[in-house]
Amino acid sequence: MKYGWIVLILILCNGCVNKDTVVKNGLSPEMVSVRDSLDTYFSSLTALKKYNGVVLAYKQDTLLLEKAYNLNEDPESSTYVTAHSQFDIHSVSKLMAYYLVAKLEGEGKLSGSQNLDMFFKGFPKGKQITLNMLLEHSSGLPRELSHIDGEEYDLVSDEIVVLAQQERLLFEPGTDVQYSNVGYEILYNIVSKMYGKPFSQCVVDEIFVPLKMNASGAHFFVKENRLRSLAQNHVLKDSVVVKVDNIQRDEFRTARLFSTVNDLKKFLDHVKSEPYASFLKNEHGIIAKDGGSKGVRAQVYSDLENSFDFVLLANYDEMPFFDTIEDVVKLLKSEPVEFPREINRKAILLDEKVLQQYVGSYTFADFDGLVLEVKVEQNHLVILQDGEKIGELLAESPTVFFENPKAAESFEFIKNDSGTYDALMGWKGITVQGKRD
Repeated sequence: MKYGWIVLILILCNGCVNKDTVVKNGLSPEMVSVRDSLDTYFSSLTALKKYNGVVLAYKQDTLLLEKAYNLNEDPESSTYVTAHSQFDIHSVSKLMAYYLVAKLEGEGKLSGSQNLDMFFKGFPKGKQITLNMLLEHSSGLPRELSHIDGEEYDLVSDEIVVLAQQERLLFEPGTDVQYSNVGYEILYNIVSKMYGKPFSQCVVDEIFVPLKMNASGAHFFVKENRLRSLAQNHVLKDSVVVKVDNIQRDEFRTARLFSTVNDLKKFLDHVKSEPYASFLKNEHGIIAKDGGSKGVRAQVYSDLENSFDFVLLANYDEMPFFDTIEDVVKLLKSEPVEFPREINRKAILLDEKVLQQYVGSYTFADFDGLVLEVKVEQNHLVILQDGEKIGELLAESPTVFFENPKAAESFEFIKNDSGTYDALMGWKGITVQGKRD
């Protein structure tokens, strides 16, 4: 009898220990599974030389993962990063501009319904283009400036606005959507005028300082240098990881911000509360923004309905970016994903009649109006840019083609309304559509 009581006490104590362990760690078995899946995913991506950076993930306000993944574990390596490394965040600055517009609107100093004529006299279609259209990329303004003489780096904000007024609108304001860096440069200028200081200084004073984002700052147009441990950007060139300049001469300097995963989480925590959440979230209850340039990628993401947040920063741009973001969202919802694995695609031969129907020129609006020409050469499709051959496509199916059998990116042809074909081109996890000329 005594032995039976001892066994029962041991069982109960073991149960108590396990319970205390879960409470102490703050993770349920389900949370542990999600954490381990995230870690396995990024470890696999790194092992395939597709990722170098830092991931921070929370679910139900509980920290799941805060980890740096390195291609080279040597701290002296130029790729090496830690959880405290600062990364350039590029277009994540647009979410901060969105927030500042919301803040100014809440203070009665600005309204999303105001038009550009209220700020810039003589702006083409200025009575039709509203601040909300700039925020939502529906103004009709192009992605980049086309009337520039020199480099974007040399321009200050007022000069960018003058050049923007010379651009031809791609469509009537409010009738379509086209991602526009130019539109946001105008917003940066308006926010700057409202506060009476450069946009970057507005971000520091109105966001970074109040939220104690002490490791965040800007490269230009600020009083204080907050740069301490900036991650060096990298690209893959001829199968070798090489450094590239973090500051590119073909980019505007107006909103060149940098931050860390933990600082960006502070920003997410602030904007996902009211009154800002209602202003910033989409119809699915998500506040998110991606950013990137040559050698760098950034993502902030908060799902208000499913109670999870993550920040992803990378100083190497070989990651299949949007595929990865989609997979992280699924993992945080405990949904199944296919983990990164080595790819070996097989080519097939197609009749030349099939290939001939794809011959033509394709314009990719999302790549600054890039025009690629498709021709048939020795029973294969080839890609030309400005008359120069830049690649050869192998057929995986009658409509899907690839260049690198080790990469997931495809060049797919889809029938359009006129009965000819448009093209879907994959590039580092991004898919963009090319219209047949």
